[in-house]
Amino acid sequence: MKIYSYILFLIFTPIFLQAQNNHQQFESIDSVKHGSFNPNEAHSFHEWFKKGHVSGLFRSNSIQTYRPESKNFSAASGLGGRIYYHSAYWHGFQMGIGGIYTYNILSTDLSNSTENPYTPKWERQLFDLEDPNNKHDLDRLEELFIKYRYKDSYIKVGKMLLNTPLVNPQDSRMKPSAFQGIWLDWNEGHRFEINGGFFNKVSPRSTTEWISISESIGLYDHLLDSEKEHHAITTQGLGLLGGHYLPNEKISLHSWQYYIDNISFVSFNQLEYSQNSIKLGVQYLFQNSLTENHFLEKNHKAQLLSGQLKWIGTAWQISYNQTISLTENALKFPSEWGAEPFYTFISRHRIEGLDQVNSQALKMDFQPIESWSSLNIGLYGVHSNFHQNKEESSLTQLSLDIQTHLKEDWKNLKIRFLNSYFMTEGFSKGSFLYEDIFHSQLIVNYKF
Repeated sequence: MKIYSYILFLIFTPIFLQAQNNHQQFESIDSVKHGSFNPNEAHSFHEWFKKGHVSGLFRSNSIQTYRPESKNFSAASGLGGRIYYHSAYWHGFQMGIGGIYTYNILSTDLSNSTENPYTPKWERQLFDLEDPNNKHDLDRLEELFIKYRYKDSYIKVGKMLLNTPLVNPQDSRMKPSAFQGIWLDWNEGHRFEINGGFFNKVSPRSTTEWISISESIGLYDHLLDSEKEHHAITTQGLGLLGGHYLPNEKISLHSWQYYIDNISFVSFNQLEYSQNSIKLGVQYLFQNSLTENHFLEKNHKAQLLSGQLKWIGTAWQISYNQTISLTENALKFPSEWGAEPFYTFISRHRIEGLDQVNSQALKMDFQPIESWSSLNIGLYGVHSNFHQNKEESSLTQLSLDIQTHLKEDWKNLKIRFLNSYFMTEGFSKGSFLYEDIFHSQLIVNYKF
């Protein structure tokens, strides 16, 4: 009966849901972008706090996964939210503090048990990967920072959310990834911006503790498979530097450099060109290991090239996307820090860590109701060939992604319903992707 209930659930739920177009990512709160700068807003230390503002998010998140071949079913539903307080600006200074809380409302067995041959990876990531049986003590301090702003530039020190191509909140569960360190954004040029920083601690998505950068690398593999040993790698932290140039309205250039002390250097570059209803994009990534360690072998080098051709209409977008490896080695970047940025990315489909990738994706987005511009229906298909343990494998994913936010009194209510079907080939028996998978997720946000 489970499979029939699941199919009915997939068919009828979209009838009652509407959705929002946000390029494959769930709602996130990026504290960097809160409010506008008004240096005269607070005139005293008392007003610095009194004229601050509270913002946040209430969220419900439900995930279901079904494997028809083995008749294996797992599900989880979480409820929680985030609350942030950001002071006003006083002499250019602002402070912020915020936290997150989560409750496991209902779930199947999320532990490693002999009755369940497959780790319920996606469901477990809703809560606490370090303690799957923890259903209540799931709170976390997420922001605690001091910020100084001058004109359109600022410097920020403390705990914060960060959004870059490889290091980002990857906010599709209950807890996004957050980072501790220093961040600088220089934006005084007319079409040129530089930002960057250094971070020594992180609280990875789906965890509740703050740990060192070295402890976080490879943590997910160990938490999802206890037989995989976790090695803390000696590193002082993560450095980032981004440069952004928009010479005109048609061209944009972004270049990001990631330096993981004693581990690796990664350069990610993106060039996009738009002309009328056509958009062209190309991405190039290069990685080089710095030393031999448990995460990377000596002289590890990886290069990937990703391209996009997009047609944009008044109520639709269609794009063809492809990502290929230029070397035999895979990109290896800690998945604990964020989702990958390639054009072929769709939710639940990653190529990080895979050798000799050739990935192709077709993406179609529609706004079918003219008076309801916030309703977006996405149809995405991606097929990836790659090598795993020197054997050729493939993964095909088809997704229906419905997103919306409502109107008038309910304009802050946003809903997303994601359905995916995975077809796999060449995976070893017992691995997570050994057999075909039906997967769905319903997320409801109310932002205030």
